[in-house]
Parts: sequence; C-alpha cells; structure tokens
Amino acid sequence: MVHLQTLQAVLETGSLSGAAKELGYTTSAVSQQIATLERALGVRLFERGPRNLWPTPAAVQMGRHAAAILSRLGEAEQDIRGYAGGRRGRLRVAAFATVGAQVLPKALARLVARFPEAELTLQYDGGPPEVAQAVCEGRADLGLIFEYDLVPESVPGELHTCPILEEELVVICGRRQRTRDEFHVDLAELSDAIWVANREDSPGYENLLRLCAQSGFKPEIRFTSNDFDVIRGIVRENLGVALVPALALGIDRAITMRRMRSDGPRRKVLAAYRTTDPNPLVPAAVDAIREAAEDFVNWTTQAFGVRVDPPLAATLKHT
Repeated sequence: MVHLQTLQAVLETGSLSGAAKELGYTTSAVSQQIATLERALGVRLFERGPRNLWPTPAAVQMGRHAAAILSRLGEAEQDIRGYAGGRRGRLRVAAFATVGAQVLPKALARLVARFPEAELTLQYDGGPPEVAQAVCEGRADLGLIFEYDLVPESVPGELHTCPILEEELVVICGRRQRTRDEFHVDLAELSDAIWVANREDSPGYENLLRLCAQSGFKPEIRFTSNDFDVIRGIVRENLGVALVPALALGIDRAITMRRMRSDGPRRKVLAAYRTTDPNPLVPAAVDAIREAAEDFVNWTTQAFGVRVDPPLAATLKHT
C-alpha cells in the first residue's frame, strides 16, 4: 500500500522530489519504492531522463488501480474504526426473565439510539449459572445475573461482575389473605400459610427456606414455578402467598403487597462479562442498563396505586 501511495504521489506531482516533499520522504526513498514496485510488477513505470520523469502507459493504468485500491482501503479503515468505537459492533446480551421484562427493553432502546448501526441481540439463558456459562463460552458478550444475600452465587473467575440493582423482597397475597397490617408483615405471621415458590433447584426456593427458618418456621410450599407470571396467577386465586423480588411484581390490582417490617435480605442484579473482552459496547451497555434500572427504581414508587417510599429497589454504584 505504501508503494501504491508513492506511485500516486509521483503521478500527481510529476517528479520524485515533489512526491518526496508531499509524503515526507527523501527523494532516494521514493526512488527505491518505485523501483521495488517495478520489480514486483515486472514492468517499467517511468521513463527517466536527465532532468525529467515520464510515466509509461503501465504507470498510468496502475495509477487507476492504485486509486481504486486505496479508496477501498480508506473505506475499510473507516469501517473498522466504527467497530473499534462500538458504532458498527455487535453485542449479545443474556439475561434472566424479570430483568429482561422490566429493565432491558429501555436499556436496549438507549443503545439503539446511541449506536444505530450496531447489531444488538437479546437471549434468555435461564438462571445465573446458565447466563454465566453463556458469557464464558462466548455465546454472549454481556450477562445479567442475580444473587440473593442468603444464597450467594459462585461466578467463574474469568468473568468480571459489576453491581446494577438491589431489590427488596416483598410478600404478595390474594385479597382474602389477612395480616395484622395491610402494608407490612413479619414472615412469622404467615407460618400457617400455603406458599408459592420457585422450583426446588432454584436460589429463590432456597432463599425462602432460609428466610423462613430465621423467623422460626418451615413454609408449606405446595406450588412451584420459575415463571413469576404463574406465581402471581396462583396468588391472585388466593391459593397461596409468595415472596418475590421487586422486578417480579408486575401490576395486578387483585394482588396485594406487604413489605417486611424490618430490613431483610435483598436480591442483587449484577452485570457479568469476560475480563479479556475488548468490545467497546460492553461498558456502554452497562451504563445504559444502569440508567434503565434507575427508571425502574423511580417506577416502583408510584406504580401500585399508593405512594411507595422508600422505593422497592436501588441502583448500586459501579466497582
């Protein structure tokens, strides 16, 4: 490419010295580059006189090729710079369902507005182990995982995690469920209730068992599902009560919510990505997700028909 640029400069200036001045080379270096190009092509490019230089027909034709090649090279460099800055890149996000429903759509909308030419995709890979595995194996660039305070997650060493959101755990009840206070509850008040929970192999199930054990009882769990729509549906029909994180609340006026009387364990949402990944869209996505999480925090204060203060969640500082 350097030889083609030199050829163009000689053709445009009409001399070796003119090309040298334009390119910042010595005249000798320009002469050597032209000679090297002639040997590579097997054809004379210039007719040299005592004081003049004339391009041969081969030089003129090669100049046309050089112009096309260098133009394409410039386009390629500009295209790749777009990938370096994230403008033309690709980001594959893996996440669990509740954050995908409540936070990610707004985050993705922000990213599309900022990087309209980037390729953004979203996939759901189940719980934290599955999401982390997808990122480790390169099937996703960024993963959103969760962990309960009482059930810490083990994240693979090759992943870096940064905190996004901290959610309050609240009890949801059907209209027939009675407690001493219509806004707050101690879990011990519900020791005789039937419970709806996540599946037995899930951290949500284990978190409920440990939390109830701290309150002195073992919950009677009759219904299990990892789909919070199903859990809310069972609660709505007054078949049981459930302990859910803020992201899983939804809005259903047939369901009532009770906050814990004392600050209890929370569920945290974390972003996870490979420490070796240079993708510039990853930090941009983390910022967008945190902004969308802040929107969710504000939404929790007014979405349930009454003013909720303090909010049911809080964004966490990046570390």
